Amino acid sequence: MDYKKQQVDLEFGFRSEEETHEYLESVFGKLMNTKDNREMGNYFEFDKYNDDYFIEMKTRRIKHNQYESLFFGVNKLDKGDELLKENPSLRIFYLWRCNDGVYGWEHNSTEFEIKKRGRTDRGRNEIDFCVDIKQKYIKPLKNLLD
Repeated sequence: MDYKKQQVDLEFGFRSEEETHEYLESVFGKLMNTKDNREMGNYFEFDKYNDDYFIEMKTRRIKHNQYESLFFGVNKLDKGDELLKENPSLRIFYLWRCNDGVYGWEHNSTEFEIKKRGRTDRGRNEIDFCVDIKQKYIKPLKNLLD
């Protein structure tokens, strides 16, 4: 595995989360990082939360509509289902920060497909089942709560 490339990608993602935190709070209200919650830890399926929202954020080095769809791991959808069983009033969002802005999709708000997706450019096969969202269902962050 190319650990140097993986580390660069991880740092890129963490930096992106920090850089957009204030913007996310302007939309969702005060947010906490799940990694700061001992019960959730570093590997919780979502990155940010408050009493009303759980948010997963991916950062991509592309324009948001460069491909016909965007995706995230099916484990996150499963965890979202679990969280909603515990608290049906929650709203869950999957966000992508791309070169041209922040875009998102609300949990189970439209149709989606489960497909094998991923990458192999870091020296190992990182292909797994993912939730594939067509571009027509992905909205700019500022319009997500409409």
